[in-house]
Amino acid sequence: MKVALGSTKISESQSNVKTCPKCGGKKELIVNIAGEGRKVPCLCHCESEKYERLQETEEQKQKMLRLEKLRSHSLMGKQFENCTFENFELNNQNKGMYKLGKNYCKNWQEMKERNMGLLLYGSPGTGKTFLAFCIANGLLDYMIPVIAISSIGLLNRIKETYDSWGREGEIEIINNLKNASLLVLDDLGAENNTSWAKEKIYEIIDSRYRDGKPCIITTNLTREGLKKKLTGDDGISRTYDRIVEMCYPIEIRGQSRRIETAKEKEEVIKKLIN
Repeated sequence: MKVALGSTKISESQSNVKTCPKCGGKKELIVNIAGEGRKVPCLCHCESEKYERLQETEEQKQKMLRLEKLRSHSLMGKQFENCTFENFELNNQNKGMYKLGKNYCKNWQEMKERNMGLLLYGSPGTGKTFLAFCIANGLLDYMIPVIAISSIGLLNRIKETYDSWGREGEIEIINNLKNASLLVLDDLGAENNTSWAKEKIYEIIDSRYRDGKPCIITTNLTREGLKKKLTGDDGISRTYDRIVEMCYPIEIRGQSRRIETAKEKEEVIKKLIN
């Protein structure tokens, strides 16, 4: 029972306390202060329940505000916010992927402690990106700081800082990447094959490696193709070596969803024509 502020000195004859007409609970208490009985207001049962409901509502509001802030800092594009396990269209081909993603989130603490990431590779349109962003959104729902962005998008953000902030802007982005508990780097290998791009990708991967923070990486390249793409001008595959040490490689196979979507659209157009 919660006691409200304020008190009034009372005598024995005034010791009857008020009760709530709704729940019958006491709205006043008699407390002994320095040998004198004092009447103090308190919350009855229904007022206590109302107070607790208000507290729960406020806590939920604050949680949503924190989640919104996390999402705004996740760098995730709006088109990926609907990549959730609830929107996962299960079939015989992808049920293993679904189970993998759900269990990764369920066992996140262990994944984090062991620096266990994933390297999802395979043909375009097989659901690698969808799975990676399902994991990102799943962890964000549990207030886990996640950054999820394509390699091209990330490098473009770094370039954009040069005109306004110079090196300081780049450092801030790298620090934000380091602070995220999980980094989802989508479509690695699609970026321009320049020395600058390779250097930045290495800096990002290496900082995660040194901080013991996991990554989930998707690529349309084969493992050998990714290794070749990331190998520096000196012929050393240090970036790829870091990745395979941090991320367990999983080949994602199956019918391309993009081809299936194109076929569905073709059928719609045929109906319009006929």
